[in-house]
Amino acid sequence: MNKAFIRYFLLAMLCALLVLSGCKPDETSYTAVITTPPASSQSASSSEPASPVSSEPEAAEPAAAPLIDGIGLENYPSINGSTANHPLIARLYAELCDIPLEEAETLVELDIGSTGSIWQRFLNGYGPDLLIAYEPPEEVKAQFSEKLEQFEIDPLGRDGLVFLANANNPVESLTVEQLQQIYTAKLTDWSQVGGESGPIQPFQRNADSGSQTLFLKLLMTDGLTPMDPPTELVQETMGGLIDGVAAFDGEGSSLGYSVYYYANLMYANPDLKLLAVDGVEPTNESIQSGEYPLTNDFYIAIRSDEPQDSPARKVRDWLLSDEGRALMEEENYVWAREGLPPESRGAGNIFAQSLCGLPLAEAKG
Repeated sequence: MNKAFIRYFLLAMLCALLVLSGCKPDETSYTAVITTPPASSQSASSSEPASPVSSEPEAAEPAAAPLIDGIGLENYPSINGSTANHPLIARLYAELCDIPLEEAETLVELDIGSTGSIWQRFLNGYGPDLLIAYEPPEEVKAQFSEKLEQFEIDPLGRDGLVFLANANNPVESLTVEQLQQIYTAKLTDWSQVGGESGPIQPFQRNADSGSQTLFLKLLMTDGLTPMDPPTELVQETMGGLIDGVAAFDGEGSSLGYSVYYYANLMYANPDLKLLAVDGVEPTNESIQSGEYPLTNDFYIAIRSDEPQDSPARKVRDWLLSDEGRALMEEENYVWAREGLPPESRGAGNIFAQSLCGLPLAEAKG
């Protein structure tokens, strides 16, 4: 039997098999439609013929009305913010554009940089349409004092400056005065604040970070200047500080700080604990009420010349409404506008002027 005959014979057999297989459904893509209910759900009259299954496609549910008229994926404003504001920005995008939160989280990418650099780009006109961020450093406010007057900056949420120690450290609370003395090198050993004997290794953040801004504003009061820390105790990122405090020498000698939302909800580390300050534990409730002593607002900002119907202004106004408050509280943020008069919205540069002619603290009262 020659080789040519064998090739033709095999080719003929293959064609026959293909023809026969064409009489069967393709099992890899065939979908069975079950029109008969399972036995457990059939009634006594199951002998009656089943109702025919309609071949008409089900009508699609009507699309949900947008939360803000005229705002959707096609014209959503660009938004940037501080690291601890990322969950809020992603949730806002998901709700206003009616997309799954998981998708929104992958689409929202904040600029890499510190809170100070984010504010500088925004004030220079290179930033987004709308900013949600922690307070800028004093140097930025001084450098851009004239440009700040061209923006509407409103308090939106509130957070606390919290201090972190190793979970095995017996110290549970420090006073504001003790923290001031630690960070000015007047207290240097844990035994001086009720702990076990050993040096305190106080971490700090880089100068233009939001955490460092709060540290200087809330703790280094009355002209205090913090000690110059060793290079290895200065961290460029929020996560880096938390990891550094947790990992440092393994003996519980380190101390650091962050903002409550980030340290408690975004980057919690089981090897660390949050210390009470003046005997008050940081919680949403103690931060809201002001019982926790180290609190500060974060802000939402747009340009003053934004048209009344611009997407940025519409989103800003919605987030400052009761609906925006509900969304923020669902994401475990603390609302900062309790007691603020409605006319305070869009008052201008909050860092340079008071609200409605009153100091900020009185306006809130």
